[in-house]
Amino acid sequence: MEESYIYNALVRFAYHEMPAEEAVDMADLIGEYPEMQAAFHDMLIAKALLPKVQFSPSAATINTILQYSTKTAFEAHL
Repeated sequence: MEESYIYNALVRFAYHEMPAEEAVDMADLIGEYPEMQAAFHDMLIAKALLPKVQFSPSAATINTILQYSTKTAFEAHL
């Protein structure tokens, strides 16, 4: 259980998805424990190797969202 918690915390740290105070504590732990430092280093290498994916919605999807937004904005004024 503890190992998966630490792994998940390292992932959150790598993606800057934790509060600043928690990130400071995690940085201290990574600096203090060579095993965590090695695991984090390996994680950063793996992250860098992931393909950079960009999603682009279709024009129909954008129009549907805009129509829904217009409709709900209009209904909110009623």
